[in-house]
Amino acid sequence: MPDSITGEPRPPRIYHGTEYTPLDRNPRNPPDAPEHLGPVLEWLQPTVRDRYIGAFLIAAILVVYLTVINGDFRWIHWWIMWVIIPGSSLLLFFGKGNHWTAAGATWVQWHDSWVDTYHLTRIRFSADGYSRVLRLKDAHGNEIHSFKISEIQRNPDLWDLVYNGILHSVASGNCDIDAKTRHILKIPYELGPRPSRSERTRGRRRR
Repeated sequence: MPDSITGEPRPPRIYHGTEYTPLDRNPRNPPDAPEHLGPVLEWLQPTVRDRYIGAFLIAAILVVYLTVINGDFRWIHWWIMWVIIPGSSLLLFFGKGNHWTAAGATWVQWHDSWVDTYHLTRIRFSADGYSRVLRLKDAHGNEIHSFKISEIQRNPDLWDLVYNGILHSVASGNCDIDAKTRHILKIPYELGPRPSRSERTRGRRRR
């Protein structure tokens, strides 16, 4: 376990993402963090530019899709399209602005929900639309219901902190994790209580 204040020594690199905690700017209106567990060490939040680009791309995709399926631009005369296209862009613009991910040495936060990563009692993999997500619960009753794996792995330093805590929780023997979730997170069966034979078989079938 790293120091709760400094995060040192940092865990080994697990995943090579593409984004890192910004050093040239502060986050915009971050939600309250569990300061009693230590400060924020890594965070991830879309910039205003990211939000504009995302809103433009969704509008462009809808325009191309409507043009292709109709073979022409007849859709521009359908008033409902002038509600759907701007509406979709606005939803993405404002929704993406709320995507806040942060981690300290022993905790992780998704939006305004957080868990103690070194005292997790339940870890489950699930699918939320097109996204792969984790559902986390800790010994204090805190929960994160839909934690996007791809989102947190964008910042490799952040994911390293979280993954180290997950490994610690599994190794403690007090964490309920099934074979499928172990497989997705690449957690060895030898770490912590071994899953039952039926769980191992289900995990192999899903590979």
